Amino acid sequence: MLGRVALAAFVLLLGSCATVALRSPPRIDVTGVALERVEGPDAYFRVDLELTNRVDEAVAIDGLEGTLAIEGEEVAHAQLARAPVHLPANGTANAQMTAHTGMDAILRAVAAAMRKGATLLAPGARPVLHYTLKGTATLAGGGRFPFAKSGELGERKP
Repeated sequence: MLGRVALAAFVLLLGSCATVALRSPPRIDVTGVALERVEGPDAYFRVDLELTNRVDEAVAIDGLEGTLAIEGEEVAHAQLARAPVHLPANGTANAQMTAHTGMDAILRAVAAAMRKGATLLAPGARPVLHYTLKGTATLAGGGRFPFAKSGELGERKP
């Protein structure tokens, strides 16, 4: 009986550690998504992030995973390049996610953009492709929270 009580107390203690960060989870801002390189039939993307901790204690993010879509077409699975990312209390940190896909997925996204009229541009205008990144962040200790961001491919945010 005493063992069960101790186990229950331990589980509650672990849960309370993750709860503080989950009540006000770190903010994830995408500062840029870019096609980094193409090698044969493979395409590699880089996702630059700024993570903001909004609580009075340090937080570590053990993982970021998500799906990168371009013009509504899911093209790649993205994951945190280097883990963990340590966020100081009320502070920020930069991180990167990487994604790898085949050129066939890129061509599907370009075709979707063409169907939406993205290639009908005024003279001198550049074509714009839109991305969406949806995923889950995992905190040290196991707490998880979802995130979703969207913007223009190649756009850099300060």
